[in-house]
Amino acid sequence: VLYVVNAGSDNIAGFRVGADGDLTYLPGSSRALSGTGTAPAQISFTPDGKNLVVTEKATNNVLTFPLDRDGLAGAPLIFASPGATPFGFDFTRGRKLLVSEAVGGAAGLSSVTAWRHLPQGELNVLDPAVPTGESAACWVAVTPDGRYAYTTNTASGNLSAYRIRGSRLQLVDADLSSASLAASAGAGSAPIDLAITPNGDFLSTLNIGTDTVSSFRIGPDGDLELVDTLTGLPDRASGLVSR
Repeated sequence: VLYVVNAGSDNIAGFRVGADGDLTYLPGSSRALSGTGTAPAQISFTPDGKNLVVTEKATNNVLTFPLDRDGLAGAPLIFASPGATPFGFDFTRGRKLLVSEAVGGAAGLSSVTAWRHLPQGELNVLDPAVPTGESAACWVAVTPDGRYAYTTNTASGNLSAYRIRGSRLQLVDADLSSASLAASAGAGSAPIDLAITPNGDFLSTLNIGTDTVSSFRIGPDGDLELVDTLTGLPDRASGLVSR
């Protein structure tokens, strides 16, 4: 089963994925978000496959949709985000959900909230709106071992790193100009999406300001070291995945 979020229609819709990768609409799977003009950012299954999660930038809500055995989504549960403009998210061990909060792009005010997600779709705040100290935190990626999380700070042109300690988030001091910085993607880079390799050794960012991809080596303490930069990407590239 595959679900998409339709930003212009403020709803979600499901599909069956065939053996050859063909998609067939799943009848009865369309569900409305919390209202109109919600500006959804991301949709994903929870790791146990029992729920969908959707972030809404305009309403400051995080939604979960419980799924039945046929993959049909039920009515959404709606949770108010502790930080404004909930954006990207990723999952870590122990049923934790980490959500970035762009706070409308306000300078130096973005943050990340740690939630616990339960099988019934409930979300409980564990560590609310932990500041990045940077601007417009958009996407989040967690290392496979669940020890570190990273955000791309689009307006600041850099990344922040968090050490995950139980239910708490702690910024990693990378000895840069600010304790909140893990690495810089370069002046005017505007990094948006990011991805970590399955072995947890490397992290890549898509930089729409310079049409580049930056590759970083992830150190044992969560620090990032720039390895290479791919140039010449098409203008307006908007996502990447690492496999």
